[in-house]
Amino acid sequence: MLRKLIKYDLLWMNRTLIIFYIITFVFAILMRLGENLTDSVIGSLLRHILPGFVIGAMINVIINAAIRIWVRFRQNCYKDEAYLTHTLPITRAQLYDSKVIAALISTVIAVAVVITCFFIAFWNNDMYEYFCSLVENADMGFIIGGILVTALLEIIYVIAVGLFGLVVGHRRNNNRVLYSVVIGMILYFTLQAILLAVIYCIGFFDDGIKAMFESSPENAISLDNYRTLIVSADTAYLVLNVCLYALGKHYFEKGVNVD
Repeated sequence: MLRKLIKYDLLWMNRTLIIFYIITFVFAILMRLGENLTDSVIGSLLRHILPGFVIGAMINVIINAAIRIWVRFRQNCYKDEAYLTHTLPITRAQLYDSKVIAALISTVIAVAVVITCFFIAFWNNDMYEYFCSLVENADMGFIIGGILVTALLEIIYVIAVGLFGLVVGHRRNNNRVLYSVVIGMILYFTLQAILLAVIYCIGFFDDGIKAMFESSPENAISLDNYRTLIVSADTAYLVLNVCLYALGKHYFEKGVNVD
């Protein structure tokens, strides 16, 4: 039953998202092909317009993936569909887990699409040299991998905050959507501020972290400093995501107020 729930959630989420995936791939391919356009008026115009379309499409993929995850969770657990959902032979804990697993899979797919389209559209030798100029003795595999992991954990964190906001907000008797949005936004910015403050405080004991806050843009950041910051941020985001999952599941198990 758990597998069926995950499958149906993924189908519901991605039947719309696949349209945005295709659009993003089309823009990315056009961007790459546009490099071979002549210096005509049309060619020059397309080279200036296409980067904006590609970036907008990639951002749109992430935003729509998050929205589809939140909408699916609300409709399936709190709206009309909930009357059928909560009669299934599974526990609330299993139901919540199925939503989280489907959300994680959809998020990974969306991020993979964005990363692929980014490389199709923008990656070149100049960008490689730019990354190398930022970090002394750069290990490009580690740099790119660290950035991707951090971005993925940040996106998962945003979605986890939204799910937690929906669970807590729908425990109220009225204005549930409003409370869900307000709780989610307050929680997001509060935790982000706390995270930044914690990393800054770590800088008092770690010269690498301290250098990340004090180094001027003109100075290259050492690989050790970068590694320290990435590991600290990834660890913090991982802890936050696990805590949000546990708390959301706890409140979900306590009871659900169906609209």
